[in-house]
Amino acid sequence: MLVFAFTSCNDALDILPADSIPAENAFTSVADLQNGLNAIYGQYDPSNTIDYSSNFVDDTKIGADNGGQKVSFHNWVLQSNATESQSMWLNCYATINSINRVLTAAASITPSATEQAQYNKILGDCYALRAFLHLEVLSYYGVNYDAAAAGVPYVDFVVVFEQLPRNTAGEVFAAINDDLNTAAGLVNASFTDNGYVTQDFITAVRARAALYSGDPTTALTATQSLIADYPLANQIQYVNMFGDDSDNTEVIFKLYRTDGNNDQRIGGVWHFTGTGGAFMEMSNGFFDLVSSNPSDIRFPVNVDPASNPGANLHQIGKYLGKGGFDYLNDVKVFRVSEMYLIRAEILAKQGDYPGAALLLKNIRDARTGSSTTLSSFTDLVSAMDEILTERRLELAFEGHRYIDLKRTRSITNAGIERDPADCGGSTPCSLAGNDYRFTFPIPVAELNGNPNITQAPGY
Repeated sequence: MLVFAFTSCNDALDILPADSIPAENAFTSVADLQNGLNAIYGQYDPSNTIDYSSNFVDDTKIGADNGGQKVSFHNWVLQSNATESQSMWLNCYATINSINRVLTAAASITPSATEQAQYNKILGDCYALRAFLHLEVLSYYGVNYDAAAAGVPYVDFVVVFEQLPRNTAGEVFAAINDDLNTAAGLVNASFTDNGYVTQDFITAVRARAALYSGDPTTALTATQSLIADYPLANQIQYVNMFGDDSDNTEVIFKLYRTDGNNDQRIGGVWHFTGTGGAFMEMSNGFFDLVSSNPSDIRFPVNVDPASNPGANLHQIGKYLGKGGFDYLNDVKVFRVSEMYLIRAEILAKQGDYPGAALLLKNIRDARTGSSTTLSSFTDLVSAMDEILTERRLELAFEGHRYIDLKRTRSITNAGIERDPADCGGSTPCSLAGNDYRFTFPIPVAELNGNPNITQAPGY
C-alpha cells in the first residue's frame, strides 16, 4: 500500500493541471506569433540602461526635490540585493525568455504562402532582439570584454528550471554574431520602419558589439554602411527628434512609447512623473560642459528651460514628453552619430588621428550649424579623452556613459571624477578606474536560485 501511495503521489506531481499548458504551446498561428512579438517590444524596458548610465556616474547630482530616491545608488552603494542590481537582469532575461517562447512555438507552425514573409520577419526580429538584449546584459554584468573574461549566460532556449553558468565574454559575442547573422537572412531589406528590427538595426548592433569586443574590421564596415545612409540631423531636426519625436533623420532604431506605456516614461528616471519636480538633476560638471558653447544645439535640448542655473537648479530636458504626456518619449536606441563616434574610436586605436578628428568635427559642425576647429591628436590617450568628451555630450542621458568609462579605463587609466560642486559630504567624488563596481553584481535572487553562477569579484 505504501509503495502504491508513493507511486501515485509521484505520478500526480508529473501531471500538469488540466487548464495549464506551456506558454509557448499557446501559440497556434502566425497571428499569435505576431502578438507575442508585439508584446516583446513593450516588455523590454530601456529605462534601466538610461538610469544606470546617468545616475551612477558624473552626469547627475541629487535633485532639489529628492526625498531619498537614488541616493544610495548615486553614492556608489551597489549591492546584489539592490533594485538597480536586479532590474536590468530580470527585465532582459524575462524578455529573452519571451523571445525564446516565440521561437520555440514558431518551429511547430507552418505559415501559408501569404504568411511566409511575416513569419520570417517575426523570427528575424526575435533573433536580432535576443542578440541586442544579451549585449545589454553583458555590458553591465560582464567582468570585462576580453574573450576569456566571465560574461553572462547566453540563453537560446526556454528556461524553466535550468541553472545556467556564465558564458565567457567571447562566447557571448560569438552567439550575438550568430543570432545577428540568422536575423539578417530573415529580415527583408525593404522593411524600413525604424521602430522595429530592420537590416540597419542589425548592422548597428553589430557595430556596437564589435567596438566592445575589439573587432575593428567589423566595426569599420558596419559604421561606414550606416554613415552612408543616414545624414546627421541639423539643429532644427535635432530639436524635433528629442522634443516631439517628429524627426527621424538620424534615428536608426527607436522604441515606440505611447500613452499605453505610461509606466515607461523615460523622463521618470529623474523626474516625478505625477507631480513634476526632479529627484535627480543634471550635474554641475555636465552643465558646465554642455553650456560652454551656447550655439551648440545640445545645450537647449539637454537642459530643461525650467532650470534656474543661478539657483543651482539644472533639470534634464531631453525627455520632457510629447502629445500632452509629461516625460513620455520614444527611446532612441541607435542614432547615426554613435556610428561616427564608434568609427572615430576605432581609427584612433589604429593611429589614424586625423581621420578620428574629422569625424568628431562632423558631429560638432552639425550641432553648432557652423564650421568648428579640427582637433589635432598626437597620442591615443589624448584622442580617447576627446572622443569620450564628445560621446558624453552627444549621447548624454541615452545609456552610454557608465559603459564608456568601464570599457576605456584600461586606456585612459581613469574612473569617475565628479565636479567638486557635485560631491562632498556623503556624496563621494572619485571612483578609481580599477574599482570592482565597474561590474554590476549578479542579483541575489539569481545567486539563491542558481548554484552554477558566480558572483562578480568584490561583492
